[in-house]
Amino acid sequence: MQHDNRPSAEPESLHEGTEKVQDDEQPPPRTITMVRDSRKGMFYVPKKCPGLRNSRHSKGKIVYPQVYAIPLSGPDMEFFLRKYWPVFLPEDTDFFESYEMFLSRFPGRPKELETIAHLLVPIKSGGIWEPLGVVIAHNLTQESLDSMAHADELVRKVHEIFEFDREPGWYCFAQPSD
Repeated sequence: MQHDNRPSAEPESLHEGTEKVQDDEQPPPRTITMVRDSRKGMFYVPKKCPGLRNSRHSKGKIVYPQVYAIPLSGPDMEFFLRKYWPVFLPEDTDFFESYEMFLSRFPGRPKELETIAHLLVPIKSGGIWEPLGVVIAHNLTQESLDSMAHADELVRKVHEIFEFDREPGWYCFAQPSD
């Protein structure tokens, strides 16, 4: 007699196609074919570094907190999850469930996706697009600005992970409320 020890709250489909790996071992990424809109030309890509954040007039020009990041669309996040999530995703995976999964830490998650921010991206036709984005650097510390010397390498790795060539830019970001 077999006993099913899975928690009853999880759908059966999340356990189909589970790849067995050791705790310290990462499953290899899957090969995924998925058509995604490049969004090229849809939004502004500010390339000029804003300088170190400054919130006091007494110290000079006000410089708002910004991140040098690559914006991600919903289909980009879905592509990433289908490629790296430890189990195969059902076709009917809910967007909000995907969003939470994308933000979670899981075995096989590439270390290049250490920092994710909720970006405020100006759209050329007017308005603001509010995607998540992979943070390459930020202007909150001089150390992070200095890390821009190695930004091209991290951008290349992010491009390989997502299999796209979207440009990074300097964007304001939404700060979580306490």
